[in-house]
Amino acid sequence: MARNNHPEKTIQQILSISYRLFLEKGYEQTTIQDIINELGMSKGAIYHHFKSKEEILQAISDNGNYLNTSELFKDLDHLNALQKLKKIICNEFENLEKQQFNKGAISLAENPKFVSALLNGTMKYGVPVFQSLIEEGKKDGSISVEDSKSASEIILLLNNVWLCPMLGEVNEEDLERKILYLKKLTELMGIPFMDEEVVQAINSYLKSIFK
Repeated sequence: MARNNHPEKTIQQILSISYRLFLEKGYEQTTIQDIINELGMSKGAIYHHFKSKEEILQAISDNGNYLNTSELFKDLDHLNALQKLKKIICNEFENLEKQQFNKGAISLAENPKFVSALLNGTMKYGVPVFQSLIEEGKKDGSISVEDSKSASEIILLLNNVWLCPMLGEVNEEDLERKILYLKKLTELMGIPFMDEEVVQAINSYLKSIFK
């Protein structure tokens, strides 16, 4: 077999086509052969990168949750940890690529494997970044919370599960209520990152992916 000099490009092609097929046909109805046929690759080329359809699904979720820390913290050295957190959250909620990913993900939300993969991705990529910022904030005095890991897990799970309408139908009034309650909760926790700008970014993001 010829050597693949661009494995990253091949992986992205597999993930992109697989995600589209999962959305169009449903995850359970899509087979590895469907993916092979659509890509025009050999079975060996697919299995060289992924051992199963479940691995492809997890990689798609990881792709959606992945945070490039070098880009996240770019040009933020002059800010304290709480200000960094606010800026990063606004940037993430305004990320058009993530909006498109999550808009498509709505149709897969009833699949427990997909939801599990998304939650695993959140814990794997989101919590460490959030926790490191909280620890930095404890040192510079901008954040006051004892257990940074538990706080990170709770906030991200509330954001990605409780707040997210893909896991249950909610109207605009429900969204407003949940966002305001999360704001009060984070203030009580000692992580008051949900200022007017962040609340607006969350509101706009949720409305954009569920309209």
